[in-house]
Amino acid sequence: MPASIGEALAYSYYSGFLRIILPSMKPRLGRYPLVKDTKLKILIPFNANMPEKLQEVEGITYEGQTDKLLIDRAGSKRTYSNNVYSIQEKQFVADMPANLLTLKDMAADFELTGFSSEQLEIEVSKFVEMLRKILQSKSELKDTYEIIFYNAKRPCLFEALKGSL
Repeated sequence: MPASIGEALAYSYYSGFLRIILPSMKPRLGRYPLVKDTKLKILIPFNANMPEKLQEVEGITYEGQTDKLLIDRAGSKRTYSNNVYSIQEKQFVADMPANLLTLKDMAADFELTGFSSEQLEIEVSKFVEMLRKILQSKSELKDTYEIIFYNAKRPCLFEALKGSL
């Protein structure tokens, strides 16, 4: 059976980003000795409603970026880095999968796509399931990530992150 949109977006997120940055996360955190948990917090709201910047959420502070990773990919030099944040002096690395915004945009453009807000939530769930399946199948990535699937309201994001630290 062919992959759903959510499953395909999950694989794209893995192959174009996670498989590249996760293996090198610990060495790239050298400038941040306060980061005790070096797992990348992958923040996924159930309805793909994400803040523009994580530091817009009350109680979360932007600290800077990890060291950059430079890779030749698809004919170009690509630069990868991750943002470091803190909650009550506990530093962590987090990412919000920007490709989930495609699902949100599709639902907003319902007349063109026929993609409803109910379908969006189903596809986000499929994204999470597929991402878990992919990452769990990669033994070399064990203990390099934590998927946080949360209610999209900002207090819930703060509490979900705080609870994971």
